[in-house]
Amino acid sequence: MDAPFFVVGCGRSGSTMLRLMLDAHPDLAVPGESHFIPPLWRRRREYERDGRLDADALAADIAGTPHFGHWKIPPEPYLEAIRALDRPSFAEVVERAFLANAENHGKRRWADKTPIHVRHIELLSRLWPSARFVHLIRDGRDVALSYLTVPWGPRTVLEAAWKWRRDVSAGRAASGALGPERYVELRYERLVEDPRGALEELCAFVDLPFDARMLDHAREVDRERLAPASGLPYHARAATPPAAGARDWRTEMSEGDAADFEALAGRLLADLGYPPGPRRPGLESRARASLAAAVLAARERAGEARKALRRGRAGGAGPPRDD
Repeated sequence: MDAPFFVVGCGRSGSTMLRLMLDAHPDLAVPGESHFIPPLWRRRREYERDGRLDADALAADIAGTPHFGHWKIPPEPYLEAIRALDRPSFAEVVERAFLANAENHGKRRWADKTPIHVRHIELLSRLWPSARFVHLIRDGRDVALSYLTVPWGPRTVLEAAWKWRRDVSAGRAASGALGPERYVELRYERLVEDPRGALEELCAFVDLPFDARMLDHAREVDRERLAPASGLPYHARAATPPAAGARDWRTEMSEGDAADFEALAGRLLADLGYPPGPRRPGLESRARASLAAAVLAARERAGEARKALRRGRAGGAGPPRDD
């Protein structure tokens, strides 16, 4: 069986557009975001029965997640396939969900596009030892502008800078253990400026023959699946042909906001080769960035502590070592 691959990165970096391009390939199915792998892995001990995995219970919980529901495939064939397996592993039960989606669309290979999995690469690479990882990276200032247009995630430029730095750094930190055979970085800017060249290189990386239908993904997009229940088109641009300049911090972001972003995440911008803004961050920008980073880090630690406490009360697996 062909190895799966995972598209990861900070949110609002163009991963939905890339998913639609890849999903337009006649051999590859890339459903909407999964999100259920790390949470269910943390609960894995709940599915242990006399030293064996209760695959039926795990599969039923996967089929009951809202993200599986968004794939709009019948769950019964998936559940039947699980019952036919002899002592499947956690990874096999999860993989069968993706394969059920692929088979429903007449395809043989699967991939997962869930940006936040950039923080779970180590776990995913152990569950699927042959899996490959595509880290999609976009200029963080354009990411910040995009976040400010949606009702979730960061609400300020500094919050977006902190999240972008955290997520992109997590992906790059995992690259060393994986090596170039299993990890590649793809720039959003390259994808929109030269989609054919970028996709040809990506296909070679994941051992998938290039197919020109990926360049015409907008023709086959099911727009209804791109919007949440509210119907607001948060991914409307993903359903159109790629074009540079969808967001441009140079013209849409104030010099002050650009300086604040650079004060918090400027080193990573420079490491990635993105140009500096017109104004160097001054003392005020650096002070705001330092305070924001401290507050946001403390908030995240408190949130993780609350989750761990809830898992402990529920008799779950406890704080995981790897995810």
